[in-house]
Amino acid sequence: MGEFLFLKGDSGEGKTTLLFECLKPWHRMTGGFYSQRLINEDRITMGFRMVPAGEEWIPAASYKKGMTNVFIEQTENGFHKNLEFFKTDGIEILRSSPENRLLLLDEIGGIELLVPEFMETVLGCIDSKVPCIGVLKSRKNLESMRTRVPAQQELDKLHSDLEETLKKRSNGRILTFDRERKEHIRTEIREFLRECTEKEGNTW
Repeated sequence: MGEFLFLKGDSGEGKTTLLFECLKPWHRMTGGFYSQRLINEDRITMGFRMVPAGEEWIPAASYKKGMTNVFIEQTENGFHKNLEFFKTDGIEILRSSPENRLLLLDEIGGIELLVPEFMETVLGCIDSKVPCIGVLKSRKNLESMRTRVPAQQELDKLHSDLEETLKKRSNGRILTFDRERKEHIRTEIREFLRECTEKEGNTW
């Protein structure tokens, strides 16, 4: 069984930016995905898309109609969630790079919780021999998302169940992130990566 390290904290604090900085030397051997914010010319959020970790790491990109891998999108009737994406392309992204030495899961704990098939694949990745690192959506961020994107009440329970499931696992940690602790968290991430590289048989 591999190891995992997840960050959680308020939106906009810089969790993903810090992860990308620390992971840059390992980009070419990192699989998984990250969630890219889509913005218009006024920097208003228009949606989110899942980007394979093997592509360029751009946390926010200009929104264009018809973009691929979009799972939340602004429409005339408000934000629309595309759960079918997780059942097909989402799972395929997770399974597409079996030779990767590290998996990025940025982020989990959102509307994908409503897709059991996808979450089963995510937990399978976390329990695999490949180390996982990423972001776990905080409860505060989940509540904020629900004010914009209609989602069932059961999402709260599913989020609590996921966090509890991860906390019970002995092979990983969840770190609470804030800007005051940024350098401490950076050290924790680098130590995690160092430990991963020193595992027997790992020649990164």
